[in-house]
Amino acid sequence: MKSSITYCPVGSVEGIGASAHYLQFERWGVLLDAGLDPHHYSAREALPAYDLLNGRPVNALVMSHAHLDHIGSLPVALRNFPQARVYMTPATVALTDQLLYHYVQVQRKKEGKRFEPLYNEPYLESIRFIYQGFDYESPFPLHGQEASGLQFTFYDAGHILGSAGVLIEWRGSRVFYTGNTRKSAQFILKGARYPVERVDALITEATYGANSAAEHVRRSAEVKRFAKQIGERLKMGGIVLLPVFALGRTQEMIAMIHQLRVKNRIPVAPIYITGMGLKINKIYDRLLHKMYPDFKAGTLRAMTFDRWQQGRKLRGPAILLATSGMMLPGTASFEFAQALAANPRNAVYFVGYADPDTPGGLFRQQKHEELKTTFGLEEIACQVEIFQFSAHSHRRDLLAMIERLRPRKVIFTHGERAALEWMEENTRKILPKADTLIPRQGEWYPLFG
Repeated sequence: MKSSITYCPVGSVEGIGASAHYLQFERWGVLLDAGLDPHHYSAREALPAYDLLNGRPVNALVMSHAHLDHIGSLPVALRNFPQARVYMTPATVALTDQLLYHYVQVQRKKEGKRFEPLYNEPYLESIRFIYQGFDYESPFPLHGQEASGLQFTFYDAGHILGSAGVLIEWRGSRVFYTGNTRKSAQFILKGARYPVERVDALITEATYGANSAAEHVRRSAEVKRFAKQIGERLKMGGIVLLPVFALGRTQEMIAMIHQLRVKNRIPVAPIYITGMGLKINKIYDRLLHKMYPDFKAGTLRAMTFDRWQQGRKLRGPAILLATSGMMLPGTASFEFAQALAANPRNAVYFVGYADPDTPGGLFRQQKHEELKTTFGLEEIACQVEIFQFSAHSHRRDLLAMIERLRPRKVIFTHGERAALEWMEENTRKILPKADTLIPRQGEWYPLFG
């Protein structure tokens, strides 16, 4: 019989929210991720429900990767659970520092005197030495609590630099958390690796569970379509806006554009980056060469464009990579979309996931009333295209992973309701004896025992 393990999602389950998953192993507790909800970055409502863990042990905070919806509330979690160890990959350690400092600076600038920080720079400085980095596929124990018998192993998740799936082994039980994962290679990163042996329980993302188109797209065909479309716009003298996340999507897109230029598949035009993409590029350049010797440092070069207001004076042809990927209000991509939408020579290309309820999701759908209310636009004259360059696995790859790992229990998170339900329904077809679950935030579920 397996030992007793209890699970509770203290953060978001549906959509892209504040990821935080708690596992209790009798007298020991582990929190997987500590995110902020991107819909409410400046509000207390953005936090996971950490009060659910009052009176329960939290011995380890294990971070899957450095996107804010997964690490944005790590300082708050450490304040609540000061005795906890913090584990992540070495690359995530480097990126977490940058992302958390940047979050505080952006919110202070945006909100001015009204800003009530969840944490500040001196506090970030005081906790950064706590982060411990461990390489992929190098098992390590819960330090200071070796008697617990808990052992952790990171596996390359293929999502962004440093992203990891987390295998937890305890008294004969094996629990695997995918984090955000992509099985096939991207332009820079290799595809995900998973445990070789069977796991007992699997906590998996389901981001693209409702996207039937993604599973049929061949990367080479999508690159060809992108090159054709962007080439036409640049020849017309247009400005092409790519709303991107500063971490991950920015670097992948610059690498792809660089490859297309080298092969003379697109015209030469200036590439501009807004936000903190340039700082992240430097970290990528520094760390990727160690991980992938064939990667050439300096490939991720582009010009900064720091003042958003100057965007109205920007001359085409040009390629503009601007955060945020979901066009959240007050971000550079939101401002540029407003400025560029009226010119039919311009284009907005979505190259990653955008929550349907965010401004980016509304812009993609081009619904008149929402555009008027959210962006102040009567219509969109520029070209709008969606390209399948996601850093997430499509649903068939997720099912293949599930079938290979053969878990007795499968928990689905990190997806719209339709995505979660599709994944659960189709998992039952391939593993009819498995126990499947779409959990609810704040509810407690026994995994075994």
